[in-house]
Amino acid sequence: MSELVVLGLKVGFLALLWLFILFTGNVIRTDLFGRKVSAAELARAQAAPTQGAAAAKPPKVSRRTLKQLPKTLTVTHGKQAGLQLPLGEAVLIGRASDCQLILDDDYVSTRHARISRTPAGFQVEDLGSTNGTFVNNQRISAPTPFGVDDTLRIGRTLMGVER
Repeated sequence: MSELVVLGLKVGFLALLWLFILFTGNVIRTDLFGRKVSAAELARAQAAPTQGAAAAKPPKVSRRTLKQLPKTLTVTHGKQAGLQLPLGEAVLIGRASDCQLILDDDYVSTRHARISRTPAGFQVEDLGSTNGTFVNNQRISAPTPFGVDDTLRIGRTLMGVER
């Protein structure tokens, strides 16, 4: 091969190496600090729930149903075993400081999952995590009902709910 071709290959390889390093740095930064949201996206996200809430009335829930709903989320296995958290309208689970349940686990995303209350009970929703959210050892991809007899696994942490 001529020296010019070898030089071209070296420069091309060096450029690919730098692209890989920059891409990896961006992935790490996004995982640690989240994705940047433009002002237009933020305005749309804040306006969307208010428009839907005005159009649809929530179904009525009987007192009996409310009494049967679980009240506490308990960490059963993992670094934070024994930790209990009261269940409200929504519980955000992850490593971020704005989460209601902050898990000290290497396999948990910044904002990993959300437990929200519905008229029928509670449901778990995966928020696009890397390692997934599991209900009864089944990976979930859509909001999934979650009750007293179910186990929730996020990373290496197992959780359950109690009445």
